[in-house]
Amino acid sequence: MSIVRTTVDDKLFHSASDILSTLGLDMNGAVRMFLQGVVLHNGIPFDLRLTAEQAQALHVRKQTNRQATKEARDIAKNGGPGHASVQAMLAAMDKDEA
Repeated sequence: MSIVRTTVDDKLFHSASDILSTLGLDMNGAVRMFLQGVVLHNGIPFDLRLTAEQAQALHVRKQTNRQATKEARDIAKNGGPGHASVQAMLAAMDKDEA
C-alpha cells in the first residue's frame, strides 16, 4: 500500500471537503476513485458535480454557519443572555423561535 501526500490551500481543502461530504465521500475515498478511474480510462475519468439543489443547500449551510459564528463572536465580545440552567436556556430558545 502506498501513501499519497499533498499540500493544498486550506480554503481549497475545506471547500472540496464540503462538496465531497455532500456527495457522501471523504477525501481519501475521492482520491482512490480518481486514481482508479485514471488507470481504467487512461486519463481524467469522470465529472462529479453537485445538483443545483445540493449546491443551494451547501450555500445555505455556509450562510447559517457564518451567521452562527458571527453571533458567537458578538456574544463572546459583548456578553450574552445568562440562564440559570440548561432548561431555562432551551425554554428561551423555544420562545425566540415562536
